[in-house]
Amino acid sequence: MSGQRFIDNDDGTITDTLTGLMWQEGYAYRETGNYISWYDASDYIEKLNQQKLGGVSDWRLPSKLEIQSLYEFALPFQSRGKTFILHIDPIFEFGYGSCFWTSKTRLSGALGFEFDAGDIHWYPQGSISGTVRAVRLNSDPSILIKSAWANRAAEAP
Repeated sequence: MSGQRFIDNDDGTITDTLTGLMWQEGYAYRETGNYISWYDASDYIEKLNQQKLGGVSDWRLPSKLEIQSLYEFALPFQSRGKTFILHIDPIFEFGYGSCFWTSKTRLSGALGFEFDAGDIHWYPQGSISGTVRAVRLNSDPSILIKSAWANRAAEAP
């Protein structure tokens, strides 16, 4: 695939041309100044849908594979003259709050993905330890795990 992977839609959203997903450009921590619980993340998504971010109202929490698809091993994040080891394309707004909630839950836990180390961990759903970046549309999960994509990522500068 040639060309740019992420397209800024100039409406607060980013389109991923590789997966077909549309992402929120911003995220909850930047907007609220606080980490939030998984429950609050669901409320935050509901608010985005009421506000019709990008003109649409079908935003949701990302799956484990979807949020991991944004992890860029070779891209530390640079902001305000400092380099942060938060591996995400600089087209996305980023600052603090490296742990992002996913839609995956089990009992009273929810999975959170950490962009600083690329780790995924279970956290209590009520813990104030994460943030959220909303996603919409559906992606073919096989796209997110194809070896050709892994090879493409390995060849990136």
